[in-house]
Amino acid sequence: MALQTNGLIIPRGLVLPLRLYHVNGGSLGSAQTIVRKLKERPVVFKDRKYYEGFSDVDTDSNMISVYYTIGQPITVQRMKDDQLTTEVVYSQGKCEYIIHTKQKFLECRGTSWVTKKGLAPLMELLGVEFDGVNLNDTAMVNLCKNAALLKTVQISELENQALNQIQLNGNILDSAEWTIYRRQGVIRYFRGFIDLPTGSQISAQISNEGTLLIYKRGEGIPAKDVISAVSMVMKMAEN
Repeated sequence: MALQTNGLIIPRGLVLPLRLYHVNGGSLGSAQTIVRKLKERPVVFKDRKYYEGFSDVDTDSNMISVYYTIGQPITVQRMKDDQLTTEVVYSQGKCEYIIHTKQKFLECRGTSWVTKKGLAPLMELLGVEFDGVNLNDTAMVNLCKNAALLKTVQISELENQALNQIQLNGNILDSAEWTIYRRQGVIRYFRGFIDLPTGSQISAQISNEGTLLIYKRGEGIPAKDVISAVSMVMKMAEN
C-alpha cells in the first residue's frame, strides 16, 4: 500500500504495483449510488480475529476511490528441527481501488493478494463483473518502440517447441532477435523508461495483462505521473 503526501505517492517498497480491469456486466449507476453501496460494508471484526471491509470512500470528477482492508489467520508450513510443522500466522493488508466511472475501468493499487481478495466483495456490492485487460501486440510493440530507454522485453508463446519463451536485454530494438521473435510470439512485458503524455518520465514495467510496476525515484512517485501512466494504458486497452 502507498501513502500519498505533497503530491507524491510513497510505496512501501521500491515499486507501486498497479492492475487494471474492465468493468463489465451491469450498470455502475451514479457516483452517489456507488458511494452509498461502498459505505454499506465498512471494516468490521468477525470471528477468529478475521476482519475486512471498505473505508475512506472519496469521489473526484469521474473517479471514485475506496480502501479495502483485510486481516485473517492463515495456515503455513515451516521446517523446524528437520520436521515440517503447521503454524497459524496472521496476515493483513490494505489496497486502494479507483473506479473510473466514465471509462468503466477499475484501477487496483497494492499487493496482488490483497487486491484480488477484495474483488469478490467489490463485485457483489456494485453488481458488476471485472474482466482482465489485454493490450494487443500492436500496443505492446508501440510502447516498446516509444520507450525512452528499453531495458528488458519478455516474449512468450513462440512457435519453436524447444524455445517457447525468450527474454531480451541490451540494445533490443536493433537486434535480430527482436525482429524475429516479436513477430512469432507475444510480448508479455517490458521494462524501461517511459515518456508520458504530460512530458514526465517514469521507470516502469508494463505487461500485456494491464499490470504496471512503477519504480520509485527519490522519495516517491509524483501522483500526476501515476495518473498519466494509467490513463495511457486505459486508452490503449480501449482500442
